[in-house]
Amino acid sequence: MFTREEYENLINNSPLFEIDKESSPALYKTERYNFLTVLTDYYRLYVYPNKPLDSYSMTLMETAIECIKYYNKSKGEFLHLFNSSMKRDLHIAKAKEIIEEKRQGIRVSSEDDKLIRKIIAFANSKSLDIYHVAVQEKISMALGIALSRLQELLRINDDAVAVSSTVTNEDGDEIELFDLQASHEKTAEDKMADESAFISLVEKIDDAFSFVQERQKKLLSMLLTVEIIKACDEDLDKARQSLEDKDIYNAEVFDYYNKNGALPTAKQIGVLCGVSEQSLSRTYKNFKEKLK
Repeated sequence: MFTREEYENLINNSPLFEIDKESSPALYKTERYNFLTVLTDYYRLYVYPNKPLDSYSMTLMETAIECIKYYNKSKGEFLHLFNSSMKRDLHIAKAKEIIEEKRQGIRVSSEDDKLIRKIIAFANSKSLDIYHVAVQEKISMALGIALSRLQELLRINDDAVAVSSTVTNEDGDEIELFDLQASHEKTAEDKMADESAFISLVEKIDDAFSFVQERQKKLLSMLLTVEIIKACDEDLDKARQSLEDKDIYNAEVFDYYNKNGALPTAKQIGVLCGVSEQSLSRTYKNFKEKLK
């Protein structure tokens, strides 16, 4: 058995990252298997020694495969990216469990849940009354969803008990479901319905930001810049283009990503801005209320 430091060295300096997947597919497949085995043992022995492996193994595999796909060695060590992504994905899995529990047995499939959020995001981005039939017809056409199907999805959403906007993770930290869902999505289309809706929402956010108190601007600009980068599938060029002429643009977030290969968490932003997580959550929640 290796020491913790030896495991970390094996992971961060794995030959997997030097292999061309296209020209050496068999070797790549073998090294990826070896890499995932070492990573699993590292988590089992040193990160979660008192937690059953089957309680997080699926999330670990899915997160690892995603991180391997997008990892850029020049941006830092693999474990820096993976550990932050793993913590995020475990929070998402926990949040989904809590949502299902609070819906009093009404199960909503992942496909339906995704469509419901897509419909609501589209309506919110254009300040539309989602329960007006004419609006439903407009959304139905815009998103390519049959009107009867759209109305069924809205009924499913109404029947499910509304849940709090925050959940508490295993560390006792409050996590925003809005943030978790945003970070889990991988494309702007998933988050905003279409490109025009995304641009419209960014402009709406920037307009609301102009009325924010000076002492809150750095905190909010960092949080909002993170959200927009996520909505752009972490395409920094696209995000910068969307933000460069806006007051909400925060260069520190881009610098942090370039240095660390990952976006700062809400907790890290709170530390950088010298505010508590409770204060950060309250400030962000109040701002989002102004957008409704």
